[in-house]
Amino acid sequence: MQQLSPVDLIIHVGAHWAEDAEIYEQYGAKTVLWIEADPDTYDKLCNVVAERKGETRHLTECALVSSSDGQELEFHRYNNDGASSSVYSTTDTFKARFPNSFETGEVIAMQTRSLPDILAAHGIDLGQANRAMLVLDVQGHEYSVLQGLGDLLQQFHLCKCEVSRIPVYDGGAQFPELDAHFRQHDFKLISHWYALVPRHGDVLYQHR
Repeated sequence: MQQLSPVDLIIHVGAHWAEDAEIYEQYGAKTVLWIEADPDTYDKLCNVVAERKGETRHLTECALVSSSDGQELEFHRYNNDGASSSVYSTTDTFKARFPNSFETGEVIAMQTRSLPDILAAHGIDLGQANRAMLVLDVQGHEYSVLQGLGDLLQQFHLCKCEVSRIPVYDGGAQFPELDAHFRQHDFKLISHWYALVPRHGDVLYQHR
């Protein structure tokens, strides 16, 4: 990603506490839109980005992004400050891989929004960006976000996406369906050879 910078617009879905803010500023981002579903996590996110003093414009939105607007989904809170919180419950694989992370039992009913609706609300026109990057870190819900984005996906130059080749979240997206969707929209996997895609981790795609 450093080699491919500058990137002037970044849309980060699953923002948590904007841990990548400094990195995005180094990439030359003029605007970053941070989208976080959990209201408590969002409050801290707002405090974090309010302290950024550089030239980058940081925008925030509290929303559960999905394939359509107005759908009611259950959002499961986890114990690790919301980092693993998801619309999905854990699997045995998750429990074995992350023994210190678990569901608290608190479930919030939330209304979904599509990414195009959120972009429009912030006056963001992807066509006006020189190089836009999409970041998806939504704990198994990545495919639904992409479905809601539709053909607008092709207006992004890069997409960093969390993927799983193992069942980490019950019902969560798997790498093959995500990869097929990216390839259908003319993206190429550039971060890994296919044989080396992590069992659970981040990959980077580039629009051809």
